[in-house]
Amino acid sequence: MSAIPALPTLGRDFLVWEYQVSHSQLLLRSPKAPATDACPAFSTNLDIVFLGVDYMAVPRSLKRLALDRVTAIELEAIEATLGASTAPHRVTILVSGSGRFPVVAASVAVSENDWDIFDSPFEFRSRFRDAPGRV
Repeated sequence: MSAIPALPTLGRDFLVWEYQVSHSQLLLRSPKAPATDACPAFSTNLDIVFLGVDYMAVPRSLKRLALDRVTAIELEAIEATLGASTAPHRVTILVSGSGRFPVVAASVAVSENDWDIFDSPFEFRSRFRDAPGRV
């Protein structure tokens, strides 16, 4: 059974914020923002981080996002597109409006942070990769 992380959407919208081809990493972010006439203030970013991405069919903007498990029909279509089988637990379905958008990845995690909107979880990890004292 696939472990889909809980996602506190709170009516927030997400954007494809960053994709790193070299490491197959995808970041979807709902950035912190001041209040406007159309939406309340958000004091934190909500990040969805996918590592080891093999496939994604995702629009740039995702309204009122939720995460779901892949259905048998969706998995069959993904496997036909990839030309190979994939384990259902590697597929996360992004649900936005009436659309269902698949991401096939080794892992997915949801986190909340108060970083600058241009800070990246991928840069954070790499900052420590070559730190003094690390082997």
